[in-house]
Amino acid sequence: MRYEWDPYLIYSTKKNLAKGDVIFSQGETNSGFYYLAKGKVNIQLLSEDGKERIIDYLTEGFLLGEQGISGQPYLTTSVCDLDSVLYYFSTETFNHICVKHPEANRIFMYSLISKIRLLVDRIKMINKPHEQQMAHYFVQLHKKNNKSPFSITQISLAKYIGTSRVTVYKIMQKWIEDKLISRKGQTIHIVDLDKMKALYKNDIREISVLNLVHIKEGGFY
Repeated sequence: MRYEWDPYLIYSTKKNLAKGDVIFSQGETNSGFYYLAKGKVNIQLLSEDGKERIIDYLTEGFLLGEQGISGQPYLTTSVCDLDSVLYYFSTETFNHICVKHPEANRIFMYSLISKIRLLVDRIKMINKPHEQQMAHYFVQLHKKNNKSPFSITQISLAKYIGTSRVTVYKIMQKWIEDKLISRKGQTIHIVDLDKMKALYKNDIREISVLNLVHIKEGGFY
């Protein structure tokens, strides 16, 4: 799915944003979505208790804010983690693209549903023990990086699971001793993926995804 939206950038509006700039906020309504061409973006969720948690990181080549295309409020807040280049697509532009390029609708819908699945998944994990949350996130990063080693800081991990860097360090040291992972600097390699998956339980119901967005074959209604 990465870079599949590249052919449609000619229809968009380019935006240059700086590190720390907010792309969109949770609860805000708009009529469009974005494509990250360069940089890095963190996706944050404001929980019911008022705590803001980072639930994902996006690197270049992916869409974000897809739910905005139907005029629904954004489910998360998106903030530039680095200076970034994004391309904005309005609802009108999206409809025009789908008329000229029907395959674009498939790419878009796949991206939208995968993001909402991730959100439902993360919400279900948010009150789990820290080690369980971290294992879940490592598996997601492993998939996103095509089963290759990935880089992430202890500060980012601490923000993701809502704990201290000390706790993150202790979990990682335990995993290294158990030969679950290996680490060189900020680069992490999962040595035993099956054991890592066994550290968390994924009980997401597929119906929950469709409850968050109204879709039909061929587009939105």
